[in-house]
Amino acid sequence: MRMRRSADGWRGLIGSTFTPERAARLAATIVTAVRAHDGGGPRVVVGYDCRRLGRRAARLIVRAASDAGARAVRIVEHLPTPTASYLVGAGDAELALLVTASHNPPEWNGVKAKGRPGCPLDAELERRADALFDDSERAAGDAPFGEPSGEPFDQADEARADDADGLDDAIFEACDASPWIDRHIAHVLSRLPATPDLPLRVVVDGLSGIAGSAMLHLCDALRWSATPLGCAPSADFGGVAPDPSLPASRRRAAEAVCAEHADLGLVVDGDGDRVYAIDSDGRTVEPHELFALLLAHRHRRRYGHPERGVAVTAATGALVQRLCARWSRPVIEQPVGFKHLSPLLVEGRIDAGGGSVGDLAFAEFGVDRDPFGAVALLADLLATSGQSLAALVADLRHRYGRFDWHESHVNGDATDTQLRDAGRRALERCGFDARTARITTVDGIKFSFDSGEWLLLRPSTTEGGIRVYGELLSTRAAAALAAHVARALAAERSP
Repeated sequence: MRMRRSADGWRGLIGSTFTPERAARLAATIVTAVRAHDGGGPRVVVGYDCRRLGRRAARLIVRAASDAGARAVRIVEHLPTPTASYLVGAGDAELALLVTASHNPPEWNGVKAKGRPGCPLDAELERRADALFDDSERAAGDAPFGEPSGEPFDQADEARADDADGLDDAIFEACDASPWIDRHIAHVLSRLPATPDLPLRVVVDGLSGIAGSAMLHLCDALRWSATPLGCAPSADFGGVAPDPSLPASRRRAAEAVCAEHADLGLVVDGDGDRVYAIDSDGRTVEPHELFALLLAHRHRRRYGHPERGVAVTAATGALVQRLCARWSRPVIEQPVGFKHLSPLLVEGRIDAGGGSVGDLAFAEFGVDRDPFGAVALLADLLATSGQSLAALVADLRHRYGRFDWHESHVNGDATDTQLRDAGRRALERCGFDARTARITTVDGIKFSFDSGEWLLLRPSTTEGGIRVYGELLSTRAAAALAAHVARALAAERSP
């Protein structure tokens, strides 16, 4: 068993499919693939977050990258993923290797790779690296590696193991993330006509990952008074999943917004490339609603390149399509994962892209998802409109309709045929005529109706199982449909 290629990078369970040695072998294959593609050894930035074995993996990656032909290697503790993408785009490195499992539970870790011009590796390069990784894993065979048995491997254990292996003698430059984060934030604000001038009270929840403090820096630059929650990194993320798409992970921020009478709340994931917004009433602004608000603001202010299209993932709410239809802007639907959207930004076919989990990108800031850019645009919107976030969302829902968003997870695997049959059965149980649905297969099986309602069933690329997404006109219907999907999938898999 090895780390699994995911929507962004490679992921595995710590001490099992993820080990520092395995991460180093993967890093070596990525550097080898980049060298072959570019014709020379890349300058590499190695970052790591607060997960167990992250520090040791990063130091082994330094050695592996150097041995594989990297020209220079710098290692940075707690470097947010969007800042790493910015640094590659700005020319500080040709490759960033980041030890993180992003929003996944603390039992997971992994490696993300960002190449020029500051985005996930292109599809062919990623496939080549993955094939080389397969070869490397076969060559390694059953060589012992991984986390020692007994007590969990903490930072002190990692440091002692590094000393024993002579990793502190490895040739690399250790860097502080703070100056690079400051540069990134300055870049983001420089892309606006002026720094927004509307002091607000906000709550920032970093979910005990590595991006909370960086978001606080942005709030300071915006003259926002911020109440921090979970902004100190922790290997177990304080017992809260570092995934803002989960209602439980947004709950304390929502409660704090109401208790503090704040204007809004911001919740970022473990490595900082996803953001959710919460309005002053403690209600979640769904990512497609935030994306739509920012697209409309850019359209009114003539930011970006309105002649270009917009890209969304198959799991993104349909509000963006309805909005863009008014402007005659094409919308391109792609599989889940920003590696499918970034190439369109690089090619200039789109000037904005977004998914269903707070992953938003706008061309003026870069070609990868960047919550700092999204929050800067939100600040600009609030300052120029004079309206609260709650009022803006209410107006958006009044104009374009309110659909109830649903997302769930069903254990077990299923074929495309089983997904299609289970979806049809569940829809019919909820009173839909599945024969009238438009079925698309961009990623999994998606049923779309003229009413604007839709259902998507797709395999999860990291944690396994089936992801279920949809928008329906009523909360009760959404809950019922989720239950019917789970039962229908179980029936399809029964012998």
